[in-house]
Amino acid sequence: MYSYEFDESTGGLLLNSSPLGFSKEPRPVYYKELDILGLDQYWNYEKNDTFPYMWAEANSYYYRGRKVAQTKGGSLYTAPKIVILEEPEPNGEPLSFVDIQGMVEKNKTILEGLVQETIKKVYNTYIDYQNKVDVFYVAFSGGKDSVVTLDIVQRALPHNVFKVLFGDTGMEFPDTYTVVDSTEKNCSSCGIDFIRAKSDFTPEYTWRQFGPPAKVTRWCCSVHKTAPQILALREKTGKTNFTGMAFIGVRASESASRGEYDYVSLGEKHKGQYGCNPILEWNSAELYLYVYSENLILNEAYKKGNNRAGCLVCPNVSEKNAFFRRACYTKDVDVYMDMISSMYEESIQSPERLKEFLSNTGWKARMNGRDVSLNIGCKETTDGNNQILKVRNPKTDWKEWMKTVGVLLNDESPYKMVFKDKEYSFAVVDVQNGYDVYIEGHLAKSDPLFVKLLKNVFHKSSCCIGCRECEVDCQNGCISMKNGILHISDKCVHCSQCHKVDKGCLIYKSLEMPKGGSKMESKSLNRYSTHAPKLEWINQYFELKNDFVINNSLGSQMFSFFKKFLRDAELINGETFTPTAQIIENIGLDNSSSWAIILTNLTYSPQINWFVKNLSMNEVLKKEYIASLLIESGTNERAAVDIFRSFSRFVELPFGEVGMGFSTKEKNRVVSITRTPWQNPDPRVVLYALFKFAEACGDYYQFTLSRLLNHEIDGDGVSPSEIFGLDREQMEKILNGLSINYPEFINASFTLDLDNITLRSDKSSQDVLSLF
Repeated sequence: MYSYEFDESTGGLLLNSSPLGFSKEPRPVYYKELDILGLDQYWNYEKNDTFPYMWAEANSYYYRGRKVAQTKGGSLYTAPKIVILEEPEPNGEPLSFVDIQGMVEKNKTILEGLVQETIKKVYNTYIDYQNKVDVFYVAFSGGKDSVVTLDIVQRALPHNVFKVLFGDTGMEFPDTYTVVDSTEKNCSSCGIDFIRAKSDFTPEYTWRQFGPPAKVTRWCCSVHKTAPQILALREKTGKTNFTGMAFIGVRASESASRGEYDYVSLGEKHKGQYGCNPILEWNSAELYLYVYSENLILNEAYKKGNNRAGCLVCPNVSEKNAFFRRACYTKDVDVYMDMISSMYEESIQSPERLKEFLSNTGWKARMNGRDVSLNIGCKETTDGNNQILKVRNPKTDWKEWMKTVGVLLNDESPYKMVFKDKEYSFAVVDVQNGYDVYIEGHLAKSDPLFVKLLKNVFHKSSCCIGCRECEVDCQNGCISMKNGILHISDKCVHCSQCHKVDKGCLIYKSLEMPKGGSKMESKSLNRYSTHAPKLEWINQYFELKNDFVINNSLGSQMFSFFKKFLRDAELINGETFTPTAQIIENIGLDNSSSWAIILTNLTYSPQINWFVKNLSMNEVLKKEYIASLLIESGTNERAAVDIFRSFSRFVELPFGEVGMGFSTKEKNRVVSITRTPWQNPDPRVVLYALFKFAEACGDYYQFTLSRLLNHEIDGDGVSPSEIFGLDREQMEKILNGLSINYPEFINASFTLDLDNITLRSDKSSQDVLSLF
């Protein structure tokens, strides 16, 4: 909230009344951190952690207002390199402690104003929501933010109107449990109810069931934190659909995403639950000043160089911070490193490469179960007419899970069931150690929601270990997993909340195998988020050219995503208007050939590549169906919505005329997309697309028309027939015409059942553009 500066006289921080634009999140540095970095080889200081010696901002270290050192690099097994910039004290004299008492006194007035304002807002929030909420509680983690939040709340509210809830993941820093034990004791003496919530499963067990957590598959938060906490509060309130208000120690200056949080929100962390962020506007300078002024407990993990206290091994931790965690808690961290190593040793057989993989935390980027030696026992395939799920060694009864979707009408295959007042059928064929499920292919287009939920049922039955996430998602109390036994009430209202996890099951989502396909499919499909290009942006770019980067009228987010589009379209290189863009300008944006050239280029970027390869021509494809295909390709449900919106914006541009088609709206919302062929294709654009195809296939300049028309073959090249929706007859006419008019580029012959196409290998796609 307030700006700060380093105070030379106290060695501490000094707040001033001007608002803070950007916080570098200063933190105190104790001797243990200096020791871990090896600074005891350079500096003289007492091994006493009663007070800190200096402050750090990111990788920079400040002593009495002077930047004296900085670190570079670092990984799990390798310490960051130290760069000494200046001697803290002359002639190797001992370092002086920060004068904590003097620092607190100097900041007393400003800090007290901030604290009183924060206390008042907490009290007013309680008054405003006391008739809407069943239970108020402080979400306590043992870190500095939650310690301060708890102290603020206990000063603002009567001690009998809120609780303290600690979600014990079993993976906390050892020092965190000291803070928790002390806090629980203090709460008890003050009449504050302290609750510990913990999963029935140990982390060692869940890691071997789910695989290591990763940035995109953070199952650990749901299993070890959210679910146990919600279950504990249900037990306390006696309600399965209670409404809670959590006071959370989130601060906007910690990250860009947290900077977008509201002071009070509904459903931010869990549906139907309120969250209040009392110290949202505080920075770490104010936070530490408060800790010292109130003599609050400080987690010893911070004194050892850890900038946050949380789980010991976390996919969101930087390489440098991973080093500090292992240096401080080697034995505890190595338990998890050994598990990761055992899961990857089959796919990374070289011990040296495996150690490098662990050191660089490569496991954090895992998106599926491809490289880990764990099997989910459920594989999806097709036989042309049906979608087939092959389930082996299922862990739970699929008929129990089917209660969450609808009502089974019979007890033998083919099964019939009612879902949303409509009857459906599917087959389950028993095989050794499991069964095969057959779902009629046409249902995916006509009833994608039913197919999604039906598949989820078998994902759940194949993988469920009773982690209780689905039980927590059911606010009607219809699901029970107590003592490892799954039971779903016949009174289930089919709200589908227990299916909100992608693919229906956290384990399935974590370990599903990728479907294969082109290299493009392994990249993020959500290329443009909610900022797909608009015609006015494109016109502005062609008007400003090289000045666009500086003089555009777009917001920062719009500009960032639009620049991705320009790169994908090959219209910009760095900040420069490209030769391709110049050709487009010469042709004119009122000419469909310009848009067809751009579309050809976009087809080699992930999002439009997926569109062209997965959406068939001349079919009305509902939003729900397209979303289901995106999810099948590995996209989560939220991203699928963004991508569909992006597609909707693309087809509204002239791309629609050259192969992307049109959208249908109901009540101003796009409900379907229909791809349609380019009616009057420019042969030169087809030639350009042919060369792009050849170049993407590894400069393979000889192929057949049959190859171009077979869109089922996996490859990095995209045929113009697939981009523009051209059939064999159209392609033959265009190719024959190109051979006559541009023999220096192409030769094609279609005689005696031969359909040979040969491109001149001394020409390129860029050369083709010179024909315009």
